[in-house]
Amino acid sequence: MRFFAVAAILTFLSGIGLAQDRPERLNVPTLSPFTEITQEVALTDVKLTYARPSAKGRTIFGGLVPFNEIWRTGANASTKLTFKEDVTVGGNQLKAGTYALYTIPGNNEWTMIIHSNLGLRSLAGDVYKEADDVFRFRATPKRTAGFVETFTIEFANITTDSVDVVLSWENTMVPFTVKFDVNAQVDAQIAKLLADEATANEFNYFLAAEFYFHNDRDLDKAVEWITTGLEKSPKNPRFGLLYAKILDKQGKRTDALRVIAEANAWARESNNSNYTEQTQIFWESIK
Repeated sequence: MRFFAVAAILTFLSGIGLAQDRPERLNVPTLSPFTEITQEVALTDVKLTYARPSAKGRTIFGGLVPFNEIWRTGANASTKLTFKEDVTVGGNQLKAGTYALYTIPGNNEWTMIIHSNLGLRSLAGDVYKEADDVFRFRATPKRTAGFVETFTIEFANITTDSVDVVLSWENTMVPFTVKFDVNAQVDAQIAKLLADEATANEFNYFLAAEFYFHNDRDLDKAVEWITTGLEKSPKNPRFGLLYAKILDKQGKRTDALRVIAEANAWARESNNSNYTEQTQIFWESIK
């Protein structure tokens, strides 16, 4: 037992000596800083991780990044996209998971590559295997409004069922679209919640109608659900405003005017200044 105690002490003292002998390392800024972005879109999150080099006076595309050669699309390591559910990327179906994003820049067209090997840092030599591509698709480069000094990937044009991933550097931007099967997910929820007496409440009827209204779905169903919601929550000005908007979208202007007038009266009766104003504004917009 004494032997082990002595050995442990000697090891500890030896470690201290090595630490004292090792010179302190200079801490300097990273040339291509690492970035991680998580974006809420549809009913899920998308995560992006990449490193961001800067131009620093260099010609980028056709220079630092050659045309018609595979590029790791960033610096230091593979750029990665993580999806928590199945999606469609550039028109191609993709299972949930994390994937590397590589590209082959071109003057008039880029090849975008969704790749399964996440461990590659450099693509030099023969480490990159095309057999590990999940799929490739084409994207069209555009000219940016101004010069982009630092390589940027961002999420843009977010809708209820899609988001654009936009690569920008120098004077070039390249967008592609990721789509989510939100309609099927929401429809499954509606079928489940409205079939159960415990969850078939006025607010779930309202949300179902609102989703169909905003996403250009079946407006007859939306009317059915919002009227049921009003039966469960009579004289609700918020529900009345949505009902009027649905009717107006159906082209039923006379009915929409009648309902919005009722909703305005309900708001005034309950001293709800917010919906008194909103219903008045909508009434004036369609009268």
